[in-house]
Amino acid sequence: MYKPPIMRLFVLLAFLGAGLLVPATLQAQGSINMPYSMYGIGDIRSNQYFHNLGMGGLSQAYSSNISVNDVNPASYSGIDSLSFVFEANVLTHFYEQETATVKQQSDHISLGNVSFAFPVTSWWSFGAGLKPYSQLGYSIRDVSTHPEAGSINYLYEGSGGINQLFLGSAFKPVGGLSVGVNVSYLFGNLSYEASVLSDSAGVFRTNVVNGNQVSGWIAGFGLQYRHNFTERRFVTVGATYGHQQQVAARSTETMRRYLPGQTRYDTIAHVTLDDGRISLPAYYGIGVYGRISRNWAAGVDYTWQNWESFEFLGERENFGNSTQLATGIQFSPTVETFSTIFHRMEYTAGFRYQQSYYRPGGDQLDEFGISFGTIIPIRGTLSGLHLNFEYSRRGSVDDHLMLENFYRVNIGINIYERWFMRRRFY
Repeated sequence: MYKPPIMRLFVLLAFLGAGLLVPATLQAQGSINMPYSMYGIGDIRSNQYFHNLGMGGLSQAYSSNISVNDVNPASYSGIDSLSFVFEANVLTHFYEQETATVKQQSDHISLGNVSFAFPVTSWWSFGAGLKPYSQLGYSIRDVSTHPEAGSINYLYEGSGGINQLFLGSAFKPVGGLSVGVNVSYLFGNLSYEASVLSDSAGVFRTNVVNGNQVSGWIAGFGLQYRHNFTERRFVTVGATYGHQQQVAARSTETMRRYLPGQTRYDTIAHVTLDDGRISLPAYYGIGVYGRISRNWAAGVDYTWQNWESFEFLGERENFGNSTQLATGIQFSPTVETFSTIFHRMEYTAGFRYQQSYYRPGGDQLDEFGISFGTIIPIRGTLSGLHLNFEYSRRGSVDDHLMLENFYRVNIGINIYERWFMRRRFY
């Protein structure tokens, strides 16, 4: 029987929509307001697997035939033969930041990722996509008094971020073993600004902008081994590794000033500095994921990254090595012939604890988060709509530091289609 290519048209429209969204989203990354992102290259966003954000972000050992786990490229082998998987998601962030004396709120919407995967042969699969690697955005004001210049206002701002375009392959050399590699191109701009303004008539507002154009290739490796106990029970062990790598950074410095009678900045000097390098830290991760029964599955991940070795343009930052422990569960109701939509949905919950590489007060910042999610299937297909919510908390108000509360809502869609098949007409 002939099947109209509705899903193929849906895939095409999704690709076109993502193509229109990506440029605007990449340019708007600086609209976030996260003061801690002023350190290093911003707030790291590279290790987010949206399919499992509702399970604490499990990714080391997770593999699925209907989603693209770009964190561990070995998982691409889980894609069914003669199939094509496409997915995209949008993240909505709500922030609350407070110190011992002030409190503020902000929000931000960004594209999480756009990715796809398909098998090339029975033992070789391919994956690719685009996602944020880091995001930079803050605005900090400070005021002091000078005996001659009067009240002086200092404004520190940052914007931009680094994006990651990845291409990956996975191979199945024997049995349940899969190995994979991702090769990624990092690109973007990191902009740091400092402005000084006085209420004295003899002092002009001055602004200095340090811009850094980032570009370069990096690679990451993955491994997974799956053992099946029965048709519905299995366990998978996974691991990822990336060595210390460098990307290029072309830096500029621009000095601007408001002159009398002018309504915008006048450039005083623009200098192109010597090209430098950003040394990205090595990392590794391990995890276990398994299906306990027909309805229940669970897993746990541990990741570590050597941020003590991070260097920005030849200077080593005062960072600490970061670690994260994540665990999550998934419940899939038993589907019968006349099951309701709620029985066809999958439900997830997770928890994660992270020791951030930030240590503005000398001690590293702790972060913990809880998450919930669901997958709403599109009837008659293996495609679905993903809804995830996460609450996380980082830092404290002690020792003149800042406490951050994050509320994230993730909306994504994955599209599974049987491609590369010759259809028959009757």
